[in-house]
Amino acid sequence: MKTRKFNRTTAFFLVLSLLLTGAAWASVLGDRVDGAGTNLGVGMKLARGVYWTGSDFRTENYVEYTPNSTVFPVITYGSKILSYGSFSNMADQLRAKGYHVIAGINGDYFNTSDYQPLGIVITDGILRSSDGGHWAVGFRDDGTAIIGRPALKTTLTLCNQNYPVSTINKTRTTYNYALYTENYASTTRNSTPGHDVIVSVIDGGDLTVNCELTLLVEEILESDGPVDIPQGKMVLSLAETADEWRQYGIENLKPGDTATLKVSCDPEWDDVKWAVGSLYKLVTNGNAESGLEAAAAPRTAIGIKTDGTLVLYTIDGRKSGHSVGATMTQVANRLIELGCVEAAIMDGGGSTSLNAMYIGDSSLSQINSPSGGYQRAVTNYIMLVTKEKPTGIATQLAIYPYSVKMLSGATVSFTAKSADEFGFAAPLTQQVNYSVTEGLGVIGPDGVFKASGSGTGAVSVTAEGLAGADAALTVIYTPDRISIKNEATGKTVSALEIQVEQSVDLTAEAIYNRRPLISSDDCYDWSVEGDIGGISATGIFTASDRPASGSINVSAGDKSVTIPVKVVYPPGRFEDVAQGAWYFDAVSFVVKEGLFNGVSDTEFCPDENMSRAMFATVLHRLAGSPKVYGHKGAFTDVAAGKWYSDAIVWASQNGIVKGYDDGSFRPDDDVTREQMAAILYRYAAWAGHNTGVAADLPFRDSGAVSSYARAAVEWAVGAKLINGMEREGALIFAPQESATRAQVATIMQRFKQSLT
Repeated sequence: MKTRKFNRTTAFFLVLSLLLTGAAWASVLGDRVDGAGTNLGVGMKLARGVYWTGSDFRTENYVEYTPNSTVFPVITYGSKILSYGSFSNMADQLRAKGYHVIAGINGDYFNTSDYQPLGIVITDGILRSSDGGHWAVGFRDDGTAIIGRPALKTTLTLCNQNYPVSTINKTRTTYNYALYTENYASTTRNSTPGHDVIVSVIDGGDLTVNCELTLLVEEILESDGPVDIPQGKMVLSLAETADEWRQYGIENLKPGDTATLKVSCDPEWDDVKWAVGSLYKLVTNGNAESGLEAAAAPRTAIGIKTDGTLVLYTIDGRKSGHSVGATMTQVANRLIELGCVEAAIMDGGGSTSLNAMYIGDSSLSQINSPSGGYQRAVTNYIMLVTKEKPTGIATQLAIYPYSVKMLSGATVSFTAKSADEFGFAAPLTQQVNYSVTEGLGVIGPDGVFKASGSGTGAVSVTAEGLAGADAALTVIYTPDRISIKNEATGKTVSALEIQVEQSVDLTAEAIYNRRPLISSDDCYDWSVEGDIGGISATGIFTASDRPASGSINVSAGDKSVTIPVKVVYPPGRFEDVAQGAWYFDAVSFVVKEGLFNGVSDTEFCPDENMSRAMFATVLHRLAGSPKVYGHKGAFTDVAAGKWYSDAIVWASQNGIVKGYDDGSFRPDDDVTREQMAAILYRYAAWAGHNTGVAADLPFRDSGAVSSYARAAVEWAVGAKLINGMEREGALIFAPQESATRAQVATIMQRFKQSLT
């Protein structure tokens, strides 16, 4: 493949992405470790950056907009000022009005109780809600912006008196006049008594930031709460708590009278057609404001560059491993880094939202990652729109993904989309051709790209008569680090213990510049050391049929990682417990139940004798390992702190075990078969199990059973716990012989299962 030369208008963001693949560079947000961008349409670019703070990441997404006649910013809200909705809902409303939404961010802070915006709202040049004395962002017809205080001043002339109007389409205060229009809500939403005057505009036109309206009084109401706002009318409202002077204006008013409403603002806001409030100014004359909120959080902001370019900015937060958010000061300084000389904060936290429509797409995409996991409904939005209509004629291509960083050997599928001059999806009738920077891999006519080598470059798509597009490409041969994970659980594996003949699907992740690279398991070399089993080319490890120790090695380029591996038998399976042995099931059962352990990882020693201490321990475990209080009942040879001490003391305190006349227990002595029966019999009685069953002893040596153990042995035989042993053609019990671990395991399995 021949090498591409980057001479298109897309080169700026492509080169930005390529620059960021090398050593990280410092920003006020941290060390930048990733970033890329793409065009969105006429005068718009989308960018993304990822920063390392020293302990976590910050992730930003923003749109740069250069004012132009095709695309312009607008403010939108729901059907009423107090209505609210998601970005897609609001975009649908604009679409119904003939606008095509390309991108946007959430707008002003609002009261969560009623979704009332704190600041000004202007749409289509009409004043929809007053400024509340707050900062604001305004947009003119040509798309240029202003950030400042509108400084609205509203005066009502009634009965030859000039009264201040403190709020327009906001909650009425206790002392000043309020004005409501049908844009506010269906009612005034007042909750206290007052006077409401229904008026209509008979002269002066629309309610704007610079107007003088003549109002006709139609009706005067005394109300205890909200009143309806008639369509096409306004409501002047005054609380009964207002002073006498303000009450005078109402008390001397009658239907048919006229009133004058004057609204003025800072002259710089006279030609603003769209505006939304902002609670805090971030940047003034290229300098960050002082005293800003210090908490790190998701943020939304808007900035203006010297040349008039707008930056619609968001930063994600409250998601460890993705983004921890930023303080307002950090956002202010980041916008200054981007060239902004004026900036203001929008609502943030869970309200932070950035959406955009990629070139060639037919629907909007959520660009940022909301902290709550979903896109919150808010009061208003700043959106970039056009009134142009789709032409249906393709003039340009776009390629997705628009930026990839991948491990050598990995595969990615690229998709080409076509659009008209405004970015609307348009039919692609021409054949597209893909190419890639030489030395970085190969790409097929279907857009499937397989990386090789190492370096930065581009995957490009062209078609006759259409503007082509480039995707930024980084291929890494040797990553900084390799991480191994369990494919099923997603958890990192630093060491592996696996049962014989079992399999586990492992997956590898390559990290470069602190960020994961696109890769697949067949990009790595997988190998094992030691007789532990085998591993496939895609990371599926199958353990050997016998216990062993070794390691798995995974490498990519010159980087490798090794994890130790231990292959073990499953609980209850040991090298010295053959699958066909008469005690195989019993051993498996008691180990699984936690009553026994092996003497090692691979040995159970079924023919070894069971000690008295060990049998007491088995019963203690069977009882749930109850806590032992004090050492009362201990024997002279059972010192505190031994592995068996608690079990023997517990069994002694509950009458389950007895010692010898000399006060000893002899914990290391073998437990005899009749002792085992007697101890188990006492345990059953202590636990409340049926010990009333008994059977005649059918053994040749029944007479050898000690008197203290006879009832216990008869119970064990009657309960079918003990069957005896065949020896020299006769069935014997062998009461004074030592009980083996296999025999005790078998009896304990029968006993435990008899309880269920």
